[in-house]
Amino acid sequence: MQPFDYYRPKDFQEAFQLLTMSDKVVYPFGGGTDFIPMFRDSLWKADAIVDVKGINGMRDIRETPEGLFVGAAVTMNEIAKSQVVKSQAPLLAQGASVVGNEQVRNRATIGGNLCTASPCADTPPPLCALSALVVLKSKEGERRVPVEEFFTFVRKTVIKKGELVVGVIVPKHPAGTVGVYEKLSRRKGCDLSLVSVAALAKPENGKIVWRIALGAVAPTVIRATDAEAILNEGYTPEHIQKAAVAAALQSKPISDVRASEAYRKSMVRNITKRAVEKVVASLG
Repeated sequence: MQPFDYYRPKDFQEAFQLLTMSDKVVYPFGGGTDFIPMFRDSLWKADAIVDVKGINGMRDIRETPEGLFVGAAVTMNEIAKSQVVKSQAPLLAQGASVVGNEQVRNRATIGGNLCTASPCADTPPPLCALSALVVLKSKEGERRVPVEEFFTFVRKTVIKKGELVVGVIVPKHPAGTVGVYEKLSRRKGCDLSLVSVAALAKPENGKIVWRIALGAVAPTVIRATDAEAILNEGYTPEHIQKAAVAAALQSKPISDVRASEAYRKSMVRNITKRAVEKVVASLG
């Protein structure tokens, strides 16, 4: 392991001062489940890390007038087991519950899962389907970015130097909203997604409106807008089949050591169909 300086700020102001040190490469630090292996293997280089877990609010899960706030340092197991999350955003709880294994989920944070910006991450598709906002804070103030605009490429985000992700806000959804997260991986547990699909259906003006988000099949999480448009017209078996095909056509997977492009596209169709069918079954 490379040597580095370790800082544990007591508040945001101190954290911002540390994050903007001009003579050092500085990383914010949460659970470390991505940082430690990447740093150990020299894929990331840093002179210092700033441990943000102890800053007030970073580990909060609370209801606000805007919706559910989940602090960036909240762990995956805390999200998966939270009764508030299960009640207000069960789709997010589903995604958090399949990140890595039990030990990883005890350390991994939602902020880290977002900031690492891996296409295979399990919380971005649910958050995208839920129309969630990423809350960023700096010396200059606070800004909020829709999850689908937060990522710019593989391991690239809109975060500016000196900014810190402090949490996410999941807007309130009407009663009767149903979401399902489906993940395909080579092993049932503790493996990266080959394909993932978050499907959400919510009542709106007497109709059911759909949001479909795809993970691991493009450089960033993407919306399957063509599939959504088909399902907004109806969700009969014929509509579902057409939507699944449309989702596959909108996906942009690559071939790598884990799966081929063709296989992933085929699985987008199958997994989208499965997720939507589960949502429809729950809609009644």
